[in-house]
Amino acid sequence: MSVRRYTKEFKQKVLRELGAGVTVAATARRYAVSRQLIYEWREKQGDGTLDDTFPVREAQLKGQVGELERKVGQLTMENEFLKKTLQRLEQRYPQTEETVGRNSSSRSKQR
Repeated sequence: MSVRRYTKEFKQKVLRELGAGVTVAATARRYAVSRQLIYEWREKQGDGTLDDTFPVREAQLKGQVGELERKVGQLTMENEFLKKTLQRLEQRYPQTEETVGRNSSSRSKQR
């Protein structure tokens, strides 16, 4: 059995027909294509890999990576700030042995 290659235009034509309300099974019979292949094309169309838009998709992904890197940097700075603030508070208000031992509430001691 030979492998058949379909053009981008053919794939788009089949998917447009699905968009018009025709079922996958009917479209598969009409064009002599497997239903699974049509589902794969539809999934690829959804994530942008069906079209030859690799440069566009690559630019989108680079933008997302840049945004995530900025977010990681922001969260790292916030984390460092909070650590320093906690250290200052611990220096200003050191815990005594009385406050360290008071982890449970008075209500739990009554039981």
